[in-house]
Amino acid sequence: MKVISALIDFTETSKKAVQYAAWIAKHEGAKVNLVHIEASKSDNQEEIENRLIDFSGIEDQNVPYTVSLGDGNYLKKIPTLLQRNQADFVVIGTHGVKGIFQTLFGANVLILVQSLGISALVVQDHTPAPPSKTKSILFPLAPHHDFNVKIDQTAYWAKSWDARVDVFCLFKGDDSLPDNIAHNLELTKTTFTKEGVRFISTLQDSKVYSVGYSKDIIAYAEDKSFDLLAIMSKNSEENQYFGNVDKTNLILNPKGIPVLCIAE
Repeated sequence: MKVISALIDFTETSKKAVQYAAWIAKHEGAKVNLVHIEASKSDNQEEIENRLIDFSGIEDQNVPYTVSLGDGNYLKKIPTLLQRNQADFVVIGTHGVKGIFQTLFGANVLILVQSLGISALVVQDHTPAPPSKTKSILFPLAPHHDFNVKIDQTAYWAKSWDARVDVFCLFKGDDSLPDNIAHNLELTKTTFTKEGVRFISTLQDSKVYSVGYSKDIIAYAEDKSFDLLAIMSKNSEENQYFGNVDKTNLILNPKGIPVLCIAE
């Protein structure tokens, strides 16, 4: 990765996004690209840029950086700016559902993440500061037909940080796994073994009565200590109806675990 973008909306959470973007950039030998969208075009571009640099604290991070400004609908403009700057990855801070002026709340962040052609890391107000290294990754299985993308990107992160992956598989009232889940489990284990990724497999019966999977995953995460939670950005064909609710719940997980949203 060469360019790590960070979205700035002048909230404290976006400072956390800059911290994580700089943390990744240092590890990857990349530069940080600060991105900000104004509601309407301003004649004081230089003033906004200077304010952005000062607010973000980027000059204290000791990484090369650039600044990208835009105006208009942020859901439309951000993908364009990221593409124009050849961003390989983006870090987004979300504020939950509080405050009428805060556009980057959970549901909107998911819409944004799903519109991007690159993967994203989502952090929250109470997400801990970046650790010295990523030690553990929670990797819930899913029925996506292109699940190999998640496997490959998670393997990259795990090998890069020498992290252990917990492959989490949930039984929802069935005696056996659905064929697509069973296939993805075997593909995950085969690929991780081949790539030299340290992992364990956790197969667990659902302990929470709910339509989706997020409550079980969050309950499991709360009993453990994970540095990262990996999910697919988009829904599988099987989970179109409740998939977005599940993903929003995971992005807003109570522990503030950073969520790696993997693009297809």
